Amino acid sequence: MQLDLFQWDLLETGKGYACLAQLDLAEARSRFARVLEARPAHPAATAGLQAVRYWEQAFRAVAALQGERAVALFWKRLQAFSFGSGEVDRELRASLLARLQQMMAEEGIDYLPPDLCLGYLSLQLGDAIAAESQLRTLIETVPGEGLLYGYLGDALWRQGRREIANGVYTIGLLRDPERLSAHVPCNARLAAVIAAYGAAMAPVHGFLEGILPLVELEESSATEAVRIYGLLRRSERARRRRDHAAMMAARRELQNLAPEVFTAYLRFVQAGEQEQPPREGTKESGRSRPKDERATHDREAGLVRGR
Repeated sequence: MQLDLFQWDLLETGKGYACLAQLDLAEARSRFARVLEARPAHPAATAGLQAVRYWEQAFRAVAALQGERAVALFWKRLQAFSFGSGEVDRELRASLLARLQQMMAEEGIDYLPPDLCLGYLSLQLGDAIAAESQLRTLIETVPGEGLLYGYLGDALWRQGRREIANGVYTIGLLRDPERLSAHVPCNARLAAVIAAYGAAMAPVHGFLEGILPLVELEESSATEAVRIYGLLRRSERARRRRDHAAMMAARRELQNLAPEVFTAYLRFVQAGEQEQPPREGTKESGRSRPKDERATHDREAGLVRGR
């Protein structure tokens, strides 16, 4: 008899969580309550009923608001909720993200700063192609928001377009390192560089470690990290053009501005003529690319459409 009751508990609680994952809160509440009537201290049913109450209260509060205020509250409640690592938790999170996506579409909201946009939701729901399109469109409107580049880099990475993704990550880190400092990119090697050197210097050390490309950038009112990155790019372009005077001028500036980076760059150059491990997502080392192929890569790393 105890074994049958135990099996019944498992079955009924499992059904309750399945209903919760589909946001059928009334049915989930009924099933959890049924278990708790028989076993008031049942831990799984207790936790399930607490989750039901949390989302019932959240949906009531959101229903009392409109527009951006409703979306912002839903997003806040979703971020505050503690999801487990099980399949039911992943299904619940996906259902909530889909509901939030629907709310934003119905309200005509594609971006709620600083971290919520339709592209991010599409990415979380597994549609990297739609996420790319939405994020590219949004970046045209707000080009200075670095976190959007992180999302776009992730969308490209998940499509297997890793070389272009690395260029997009680089642009975001150069433009808005503070916003990207807490973002964990899909490129695990880049994530390790950010953790080791900080987001601002990640483009510099990412390049020196063969992870990130050198991309074009505007250096007006640049930070010190961006100036260092710009000098690396000037030196490399001059080196590939065999413009010795320009190369030495850039290196002298780099040595004065960042001696440790200059020393690391010299090691990079000395190793550049040898075979190097390929960059993340590429078939050959970026260090030994011909000049014309390198220029093509720089263009592709930008936010171009149609790729």
